[in-house]
Amino acid sequence: MNGLQQEPMGANVPQSVFDLFLLSLLDRGLQSPYDLLRQGGLSLGSTVPALRRLEEAGLVRKKAPVGPSRRPRHWFQLSVAGRKLARGGWIPMLKDQPPSDFDAVLRVADMAQYYQADRADIAVFLKAAVSARQSPVRSGVLGSSETRDSLGIMATREAWDVTRLRAEAKFLDELAKSLRKRQAKSPKR
Repeated sequence: MNGLQQEPMGANVPQSVFDLFLLSLLDRGLQSPYDLLRQGGLSLGSTVPALRRLEEAGLVRKKAPVGPSRRPRHWFQLSVAGRKLARGGWIPMLKDQPPSDFDAVLRVADMAQYYQADRADIAVFLKAAVSARQSPVRSGVLGSSETRDSLGIMATREAWDVTRLRAEAKFLDELAKSLRKRQAKSPKR
């Protein structure tokens, strides 16, 4: 061999928004689970297993602990394949139907903005997420009058879901509008 280490790829390549977002945060310079918690807003309970999964997939490498400490401090860096995936793996997600999970929508939009996708494309993605949140409310799937009049747990839960979806839709709509305004003000590339 020529000294270059082959990077494993294949079935273990992450397809989740969370894994891609984690790779993106590492690409931005965050290096430890603590950095990902404090600066990236990710919980340790989801970050640590994801880092193991990404390491097994050959997308992340654990670096030796830095400094004298009784407690091991692990630092992570992207492999070449991990960097490539971080910088482009989100692109199909921006073009597809937005995920139903609100955090996933925000993470895709964040990656798109960080890697300088066209703001109009991000706004279209956000508008699609707005529509997806408005559909169940409009179609009567959620929020029927008999459910609203009841105080049972299922009725209360359904009322919460309607309120949450409306709030998410309103927030995403405002975010899309702000991107369009910035797009109109910014000079052509």
